[in-house]
Amino acid sequence: MKPQQLPQQAAQSDHEFDKHHHESQGDEHGDEHHLKEYTTKELRSIKIQGVICLIGGIALHFVLGTFYLWGGISPYVGAYMKYRDPNVTQSTLQIIFPILGLGLFSVLSFGVKLAQRIGFKTMIGLAGTIISLAFLILSFINNIYAFILIYCFMIGIPSGLVYMLPIICGWKFFPFNRGMVSGLIIAGYGFGAFIFNFVCKAICNPNNEEPSVTYEEDGKVKKYFSQNVHKNVPLMFQMLALSYFLLTIIATLLIKYPRDLHLEYQSVLGDGVKKPSGINHEKSVDYHPTVHHAECETVGQGMKSKPFWFLIIMVLCSVILGLLMANCYKVFGQTLGINDSNLTVLGSVQAVCNGGSRFIWAVLLDKYGFKKIYLIISVINLICSATIGYIDNSYVGYFILLCVIMFCEGGLLSCFPAVSAKVFGHKVGPVIYGGLFFVIGLSNMLGYLLYKFGEPKIGYNGVFWIVFGFCSVAFILGVFFKEEYEWKKKDQK
Repeated sequence: MKPQQLPQQAAQSDHEFDKHHHESQGDEHGDEHHLKEYTTKELRSIKIQGVICLIGGIALHFVLGTFYLWGGISPYVGAYMKYRDPNVTQSTLQIIFPILGLGLFSVLSFGVKLAQRIGFKTMIGLAGTIISLAFLILSFINNIYAFILIYCFMIGIPSGLVYMLPIICGWKFFPFNRGMVSGLIIAGYGFGAFIFNFVCKAICNPNNEEPSVTYEEDGKVKKYFSQNVHKNVPLMFQMLALSYFLLTIIATLLIKYPRDLHLEYQSVLGDGVKKPSGINHEKSVDYHPTVHHAECETVGQGMKSKPFWFLIIMVLCSVILGLLMANCYKVFGQTLGINDSNLTVLGSVQAVCNGGSRFIWAVLLDKYGFKKIYLIISVINLICSATIGYIDNSYVGYFILLCVIMFCEGGLLSCFPAVSAKVFGHKVGPVIYGGLFFVIGLSNMLGYLLYKFGEPKIGYNGVFWIVFGFCSVAFILGVFFKEEYEWKKKDQK
């Protein structure tokens, strides 16, 4: 295809992120700099810059991985707070994870727009510094309510605002490898929790002591760590603050948003440039057709459609199992008689399964499409939710089930951005995806409410059967969900 034959719609589809800047006005008139063909030397240099940007993105997501760190450190923090306020309970602490999720997911769709105004580097530097400062402040906090407020909002909101920034920067360098880019960067999310789980355990509980201080809560005996363990919590937070600040510096220096780089046109128009083999591009989120096709035109139109409400309920019901276990895996593991050292290893491995699996799922999603992948994950979740309550103090059984659950959770969080873009188009899709992320936060809160009010009365086994019901709904809706939807133009009746 010759440059002048490229449809204008195709030439604009990937520039929604630039629409508030001067070059977006040039897009509307087909500026020739968008059709620039790069030399081999230039492409090599751009690729090197892209790899450097990816390294910075991974460093940033090491910091953001503190989201999944909470499940590992909550028993230490719980003992620390219980020592200062006997009214603190395990259920009080477990609310932190869902509120943290709501703070993160509710602002996810605003981060890119804000970064366009103040700059990507500035945004990343500020967010990372605020997160680091939050952990430093937490080391001096003794009041549980002040702790919840600072942990959930000083960490959750900045994390949500910068979550997508390194991914979008990476997409600019590798426009036809978006699954690879997002998978590699988000893998840092899991590996960050993997590493810092061990760091926190080494600081707080180097001798692998077991919870030994008993309290009665909700009619049941709960065990907490002794002072030998929880006295180290302030030092743990201070070391996290220092580590995250150093990683923020690295990320700020390495991440770059190349506004004037438009390699997608080189790939569409250039000679001899081929898309990756082995991928069904029509199912891929990276697929950019050069023919006109109807897309969702407005957010309002999307919200009135059947796919939107299908996805809302599918998200709410499918992610609840993984989020519940991410929050309570250590507390539940203690009821199985598993020691803190083994639970720390398990927590680190499950975090890697969650973050690291997203690259694998992204590749499978590109090849097989959303519906098949979603249904496979739904079936696995049904099996896991039905069996995890019957593992009978088996560390191996718990290890396998939790890792499988978190592996599938990573797949779900990889699927939803892709299907949003495919169903609603590249203009409305990202906005819909932001809304779906907020639903993930609501599902997280729903899991906490099941734990808080269900576990004291029906036990963990009863809670898992309720979660099985949610997973069943997710599977049934997935069977009837259609990825193809006929959007009508506003002037069509």
